[in-house]
Amino acid sequence: MYYINKIVGFLVSPIGGAIAGGVIAVVCARLGRKRLAKWVSGLTVAWLWLWMTPIMTWIVGVPLEREFLVGGRVPAVETFPEADVIVLLGGSMGIETNLSSYAEMWSGADRVWQTARLYKAGKAQQVIATGNGARDSTLPLLKDFGVPSECVLFHDALNTEEEAKNVNAMGYKRILLVTSAWHMKRARLMFEKYAPDIEVVCAPADFENSIVAARPFSFSDFLPDPGAFMGNSVALHEWVGILGYKLFR
Repeated sequence: MYYINKIVGFLVSPIGGAIAGGVIAVVCARLGRKRLAKWVSGLTVAWLWLWMTPIMTWIVGVPLEREFLVGGRVPAVETFPEADVIVLLGGSMGIETNLSSYAEMWSGADRVWQTARLYKAGKAQQVIATGNGARDSTLPLLKDFGVPSECVLFHDALNTEEEAKNVNAMGYKRILLVTSAWHMKRARLMFEKYAPDIEVVCAPADFENSIVAARPFSFSDFLPDPGAFMGNSVALHEWVGILGYKLFR
């Protein structure tokens, strides 16, 4: 199921749609439908252009994060209630032992910072770090931020569904769930389904899309931007996952 989700996710992604459009255009041209091939090619270019613009971030990215802001700002850790444990979802750190023995902070490393803030604010005395390799990648940074290693547990998991099932088996009553704000909607749905007896308090970090909403529109929002393309692709993947969950749960 994990690999099926990956394949389906690629097919409905902006780059997947562009590849499909290119293939269709080539087939049309080979069949002598040159006018149709030109139309498909033009639509494919327009499709890519649209997903590469910050304007699409307003449409697909910002709504993923909006509900987790308080008064338009990221909530302070002091405002969250105490819980049994802080659950830090994987995907923010990595390590490649064949290349380096040092952990690598990815764009979502704010999750680890948020977890450390919550711990130091006394919101929970235990942390569960999930994801493959969390012991080698996430733990060093947590220790640097003042979280003792004896307070950190680890769960290897391929995706959020496995993470929710693992946490559910531990019998907690309330958890502080930490992940990137753009992923929190889908993560919450997974925990509601696979950990129904746990009260989930969302404590998101990494509000990447909301930065766009914090400034006024400008002409540059309609121009291609590599960062916007990556963020919009991730946002579309999240919406497809949310829709799939609601349709097939």
